Amino acid sequence: MAIAWASGVNTDAYGMETDGGDNVERVEFESGKNRTYLKNTSPKKVHAFMLSMDDVGLGSEFKKFVYWFENSLKSGSLSFMFPNLVTHTGEKEYRLIGSYSASGQHKKEISLTVEEM
Repeated sequence: MAIAWASGVNTDAYGMETDGGDNVERVEFESGKNRTYLKNTSPKKVHAFMLSMDDVGLGSEFKKFVYWFENSLKSGSLSFMFPNLVTHTGEKEYRLIGSYSASGQHKKEISLTVEEM
């Protein structure tokens, strides 16, 4: 079951890139003939995006995100609900690929890469 997004952390994703994913299995027989097969009827898309967060004070948005990532999301081992990145309506379940990366001091830019569940 997916966990809720971090409380007090914005969901204003920007700079999104989407990868349709490799959903085709290619097989070459000894005769030299090639065949292709679909792996899944519904391929999982991969999205990379950024979030901008304040990092000033003990209860900053960034510190809330890090706490959620380490304790609730279990360092990315669980899936989570986030606003649908394609339709922009409702929520969708995503799983983090790798970890997050952050740059900046008082204003952090967080980079995330997720796959649809």
